[in-house]
Amino acid sequence: MQSTRRPITHRPILTLTTLLLALLTALGEALPDSQPRAELQSEPVSEAHRRSRFAQLDPVYDAKQVVPPRDLQDGAPWLYGDSELETWRLHVMRLRSRAVCRHVGYPGEFHEPSATAIFRRILPAGEKWPQELHLTAVGAVLVSVNGMPVLKAAGQSQPHTMKLAPPSGGDEMQLRIELANTNGEPPGILIPDGPASTAKAGWEWSVDGKAWGPVHSFPQTASGIPPHRSELPVVELKPVAVDKAGWIDFGRTILARVSFRCEGSPLLTVGESVAEVSEMRPAAHEQRTDLQHAADGRWISQHLLAFRYLKITGGTPADVKAEAVFYPVQYRGAFACSDERLTRIWMNSAYTLRVCMNDLMLDGPKRDRLPWIGDQAMNLAVNAYTFADPESFRRTCTALGRAGIENKDINGIVDYSLWWVIDQDLFQRYFDDPAYLRSEWLRIRALLRHMEGSCDADGFLMPRTNAKTWLFIDWGVEKNPSLSNVPLQVLWYWALRSGAALADRVGDRDAAVAWRSRSSTLAKLLRERAWDTTARGWRMYVGASGKLSRHANLLAVLSGLALPEQHADIRKHLVGSTLPPAITPYMTSLEIMALSRLDAGDAILPRIEKYWGAMLDRGATTFWESYDPTAASSVYAMYGRPFANSLCHAWGSGPAALLPGEILGVRPLADGWKRFAVEPKLGRLTWAAATVPTPHGDIEVLVENGILALRVPAGTTAQWRNREFVGPAKVMEKL
Repeated sequence: MQSTRRPITHRPILTLTTLLLALLTALGEALPDSQPRAELQSEPVSEAHRRSRFAQLDPVYDAKQVVPPRDLQDGAPWLYGDSELETWRLHVMRLRSRAVCRHVGYPGEFHEPSATAIFRRILPAGEKWPQELHLTAVGAVLVSVNGMPVLKAAGQSQPHTMKLAPPSGGDEMQLRIELANTNGEPPGILIPDGPASTAKAGWEWSVDGKAWGPVHSFPQTASGIPPHRSELPVVELKPVAVDKAGWIDFGRTILARVSFRCEGSPLLTVGESVAEVSEMRPAAHEQRTDLQHAADGRWISQHLLAFRYLKITGGTPADVKAEAVFYPVQYRGAFACSDERLTRIWMNSAYTLRVCMNDLMLDGPKRDRLPWIGDQAMNLAVNAYTFADPESFRRTCTALGRAGIENKDINGIVDYSLWWVIDQDLFQRYFDDPAYLRSEWLRIRALLRHMEGSCDADGFLMPRTNAKTWLFIDWGVEKNPSLSNVPLQVLWYWALRSGAALADRVGDRDAAVAWRSRSSTLAKLLRERAWDTTARGWRMYVGASGKLSRHANLLAVLSGLALPEQHADIRKHLVGSTLPPAITPYMTSLEIMALSRLDAGDAILPRIEKYWGAMLDRGATTFWESYDPTAASSVYAMYGRPFANSLCHAWGSGPAALLPGEILGVRPLADGWKRFAVEPKLGRLTWAAATVPTPHGDIEVLVENGILALRVPAGTTAQWRNREFVGPAKVMEKL
């Protein structure tokens, strides 16, 4: 399966009458029969999708349906213990990462799922009994009713059928299913029919038979395998070019297993760049490229590999192909504008995140190929604007937060524990998933209470001194563990505010009041001790003088700590060049969001063009972990290794959220986009269009020749210039 690059088409200048007709057509408004209909009428895609076609990069791009198809089917769900499936998939990913990645450091403490489990369901006296129970179980199984065994069987994923005789006198019935695996897999059960088939039927789960908790449900797979064994679908891709130097180009970064025919004993080299694939010393590479000789004579890479280019030496290869894995999604979101370069940046950003979507959300497919919770703040926003796939976040957040932080911070990083709470709040704003929040609430509350115990008498969060604690914030940020780091305290303030908002959602009034009070006290102290009244900006350290922090200033804006009267001074510092720059797309994206909140819209497009556009100029098809346009050293080097910089990194995908969110100003104001803002600030652009997916349907925006065309989905309300438009509605307004 190959993608073909489509020619760029330039749109003619429209008269006002023609423009109005085009905009109405784009929004699906009925036109009189005498009027010609635009091309969009014959295609169920939005104007933004149509205008961005030329930039499509993903070889399995599809705006109309989920591709590749999900391995799912209707029917009763599989039942697993609380977070057992998610933590098992993380366990598998960690093993695979160690097998293929040469340099992996993955700190933190992670819950290991239990290989044994007990599921039980208690039916009250008088409730109708099922006469027969059909059961598929992962593991050896013992089924009992009121303590009397009715089935005992060994095996894996075996279907069983048993008769259930009701107890005498119509007494209470306790159905108990005990499972044990010898291979470490998490036990799960599938009851395909009847009232006992769903999690809502009253099932509980326990490891020891003493402490009982909720079960989690997952859809059946069409392939019939248990969900915890499910792998991403595979798409076969062919190279797009072969260079005379011998390297083979697949046109964009992919995660795939390499397959080819070759006589002799070939060696495989892969790279995200030509420089990397041209380096023949295995020790200089980040991935192991071992080959297996299959029975049909083909050579196959032992591991999935991240690459754009590959080179085969030691023979003449033939029939080279890649069996690429892709997370099933639909490109529900889209962005296009009068600047074709920015449209390409949006598309490449969306594809960057797509390649990093896996069992859990990866940092990057080359290194470390694992999830980090701090990255998720940006990944979550891009996902919301592009694919609207909540499951990838739920699994990632659940797996990383399951172990708690009593012994180690999440991912071993103190500020990442705070991001875990902030991300939970952002997730609700984008996806409005109260059931997931309720399932995570006890862990959220426990984490924040534990962090409160790590504060000094003033309420400042102090990193642990009796354990190895990593204070990250961002690469290139000066750190001094002996002083109170202002960016960390700002994140602590943000986490407390997020925790209070989450507590409001679940009705935990005591927690909401306590955390809101603590955050107010912290804000007062930070404004007194961390705001430099002379330099008019946020300091790097509490109470220290003479050094301001770019990260403290941008985070203060995004968290709401910065007061409106401080905005002008902060804007001056962030727009200027006196502060050390953010060198990662991660914090650069957050800084652009902060600039938008500071009404510095004229700085947004130049930042995106200078930063992500420069990566495009270097041949990037996906965006990188780190990029410093002023660096004199190789852009591919990192961590003291020549090719350690990940050239496909999820936190580099920010423009896919920034362009619709900050240029067209489409942002959620209430959970699940039930209320959203539209604030176009096109600057030098002559037109821009976006489609933003929501749980209620897609928002469509087109701004052209001074006219705003807007589709408001049912169940949502749009806010524009102090006016409100209640969906479903199609809006046409002069700007």
